Amino acid sequence: MTPKAGGGRPWGPIRAENLAARKLAEALRRHVDDSGKTLATLAPEVHMGKAQTGVYLAGTVPKEAFIVALIRATVRPDLRQRRQEEALALREQAMRPAPRTTPGAPVAAGPGAGYAVELAAAQARQIETYDRYTRALEQRAELERAKNNSDKLVMVLLNMIHQLNRRLNDLVKERDQLLDRPRSEALEDAERKLARAEEQEQRARAELRRAEEKQRQAEDLEARVTDELRRLTDELDRLRAGDTTSPLDTLPALPDEPEAGPVSADPVGDDIDAVLARASQVNDEDNTTLNRLSSELDESTAGVVQDNPPDNPADLADRSVSAASPLPGVPDEGQGAVRALLRRSPAPDLFVRFLAEATRWENVQVHGIKRQNAKSGAPLDYSGYLRLRRQGSRFGGFAYVYAERSSINLRLHHTHEQLDAIGATQARTLVTGHRAYRVSIDLTDEASLAQALLLATFAYDAT
Repeated sequence: MTPKAGGGRPWGPIRAENLAARKLAEALRRHVDDSGKTLATLAPEVHMGKAQTGVYLAGTVPKEAFIVALIRATVRPDLRQRRQEEALALREQAMRPAPRTTPGAPVAAGPGAGYAVELAAAQARQIETYDRYTRALEQRAELERAKNNSDKLVMVLLNMIHQLNRRLNDLVKERDQLLDRPRSEALEDAERKLARAEEQEQRARAELRRAEEKQRQAEDLEARVTDELRRLTDELDRLRAGDTTSPLDTLPALPDEPEAGPVSADPVGDDIDAVLARASQVNDEDNTTLNRLSSELDESTAGVVQDNPPDNPADLADRSVSAASPLPGVPDEGQGAVRALLRRSPAPDLFVRFLAEATRWENVQVHGIKRQNAKSGAPLDYSGYLRLRRQGSRFGGFAYVYAERSSINLRLHHTHEQLDAIGATQARTLVTGHRAYRVSIDLTDEASLAQALLLATFAYDAT
């Protein structure tokens, strides 16, 4: 196998027809290595696809324009002219190899038994690198789940702390009004509720601190995994350069998994206890996941030459309605109808941001509605409302969403007290419509969007 000069990621074997072609491929590879660029980064700079770039770097004599572009992209300005002349001279020799004149003189190296051995070793290395790539994808999926859990917990706990503070003020007033009735059952009940609410508020703040720390830790680890995936992708590109018999064609994508939560009896206090218990459980699970992945990443990146830093990812959190970008999750056949509804909506951007977040969850798909008496195979109707479904669950749907009025109906049966207890103060209960969808919320501001997403996670987890 042809190693990278100075260590780091290796290359696949060079399949050259003569010695000059081999020296040219080795020289071009050195320039790529010295630049620190990946093949994916380099390909557009040399106006060539990644696969064809790999072919030229594996021993096929390239066109003159390719050599000039590669030198310009990889060599610093003060050395470009000299390196270009050297490379073009090697190309000229490779195109017109000198004939052998002396009997017994060595022939310019072409593909043979040595190449076959190098190719077998490179393909074995491809499989080993592919295994590491697959594990890195699994790590990224686990980190995404941990980060999403922390994001949801922060939103839940912030709302809960706000509601607990209000509840504490109300319980203090209730207790003070009963102070003139010492030892009464009502006073004792008020004091028990007050003590419990104070303890819940302390627990909520402690879980909030943990969830925020998990957010930061997951973001750091996610950046490391992303860098590892880029490094392994480039390593596979190098090992497969010019290899038409590679055992690897495509790279895998891996799914996520959700979870569910408990229910309690007391109208307000027990409901808060249930959410706090879940917050603590998720924080514990994420802590274990993040610590394990941190250890694995420390081991996998030890002694590795780091590549260029990744580009900043696009921020999708503030996605707004635009004629250029498709509505998140909405099938092509429904884009026009939903966009027309949003033009009459009081809060189109909030609605699109709700869709953007909800459709990131595992197996969530947006569907239109089957028209009454519609024939088999007829297109779905997107002109009224949309249905968010969790594919593979026994219930399927967990929300009906109305683009025209930016309203969300959820598959929940919460009471007013339960909604207030979890901070969903802008939500309302329904007594008409589908019997399973008894909670609704209108998107009017940032707080309503946060509450709608919170309730949607509960409905999603319950389906």
